[in-house]
Amino acid sequence: MMKQPMRVMLGMVSLALAGVVLAAPSVQGPSGPIRFAEGRYELGRRTRALERAWMQCRDPERRAAAIPRVQAAVLGFFSGNTGAVAQVLDETAAALGNQPLEAADRWAMSLSVTPARALLDLRETACEVVINTLYEVTAPRPELVLQLRVGRQTTNVRLSPQAALPHRVRVACEPARQEADTSLDIVVGTPDAPARRSWRVGLSRARDLDRRLAALQTATAELTKTPPPDALDVDMATLSSRLAMLKSMRESAPAETDVPGVRLLQDTEAMAQQLRAKPAASTLAGRQGELFLSVPTAKGPLPVRALAVPEAPVVVVAFHGAGGSENMFFDSYGDGEIVRLCRARRWALICPRVTSPLDDYSPVIERLPALVAPRATRLFIVGHSLGAATTLAVAARYADRLAGIAPISGRALGSLSALKAVPAFVSAGTKDFSRPGSEQLAERLRAQGTPTTFKLYEAEHLLVVPDALPDIFAWMDALVRGQNRS
Repeated sequence: MMKQPMRVMLGMVSLALAGVVLAAPSVQGPSGPIRFAEGRYELGRRTRALERAWMQCRDPERRAAAIPRVQAAVLGFFSGNTGAVAQVLDETAAALGNQPLEAADRWAMSLSVTPARALLDLRETACEVVINTLYEVTAPRPELVLQLRVGRQTTNVRLSPQAALPHRVRVACEPARQEADTSLDIVVGTPDAPARRSWRVGLSRARDLDRRLAALQTATAELTKTPPPDALDVDMATLSSRLAMLKSMRESAPAETDVPGVRLLQDTEAMAQQLRAKPAASTLAGRQGELFLSVPTAKGPLPVRALAVPEAPVVVVAFHGAGGSENMFFDSYGDGEIVRLCRARRWALICPRVTSPLDDYSPVIERLPALVAPRATRLFIVGHSLGAATTLAVAARYADRLAGIAPISGRALGSLSALKAVPAFVSAGTKDFSRPGSEQLAERLRAQGTPTTFKLYEAEHLLVVPDALPDIFAWMDALVRGQNRS
């Protein structure tokens, strides 16, 4: 599974929330305010660390103390302030883990260490790495020692308190014969304690990379010259989007999350070769494992990330919240909790990108289940925040196909009459700004006779998701067994 979450911190944007967000202070970085677009990848990494700490913490007092901190991070996210969000996430994760922080820890936590390019040619003997800091640390800053390793090759970097950032360094890459999806391993410490913090960033190394990308570009241009037949329109949209992803990885740093570039390149080359043979059916049918897809819609290609399980009896569609992407449920929301829950049951998972409940998600419901799980007989929808509103909108259109819906931290904006016979699991956090809307949603569903389960969790708007998902899947299990819970 990809290791870093793509877009993090979600919520249903309302006028009231927007007013609070606009008033959120700006945190100064070393060179002025740091904005969201400059640190998406780092926010993802930090959110995942926070979620792990939250899920591992069993101390009610530490959890309760973390909730207002995370609420502040959500507000910082909506104001687009990377520095403010990153600092709160770092300090909250440490507090949940009951970790005391010294000055060196605080400075080490503020760092971002990112390869300038996420996809390298196997012949390249060094990787350029950019060292920066996401927020200003006011405490004394001792000298830091960084160990940057690709394979078994380690490059040591000393960072003085007066170091000019960003700082670029060339990190030696271990000679290798086999292309692989690997990582840049980072260990940060001080001369007397060389391993205070450690993490890794995905890095892919492919053989004869530029020639293969050029060949794939040519093949894609040829294959997309004319409109594809209906049976292959998802294939063609996927081919084009994957080429764009690979080119971006070759030219720039990880944008939002770790992507297995070598596996993606190999699979896309095989896909292009199959499409050149003009198959009658989709080349995506029968695939196993995680897939990066795109489906055509009236507004253009819609990115989707899926877990394909050909023999799966159940398909789960998951709609993320505002500011997220198709990777959110895979890489965040409890460090990929929904993926673990689906894998444990051998269920398939489909996660499209969400921008509005009013967008066209018909291909997600009508086309993709047959590709990722052709034997499935049940379809569930899960959604968080903006994704909860999307869940209700999509469910109203496809109620006769659904085994159940699970809107988390959402509210109903229109009629629910089409959902009268669709079992629902509604949930929210006790300190969740969406709690009133979720309570009203559950009441309206029950009033019209919809089999409805409602549950609150001691959490806020973001961390309610990993807390609720295990119960949601237990509820799905009961429905699959024919036990209707209400």
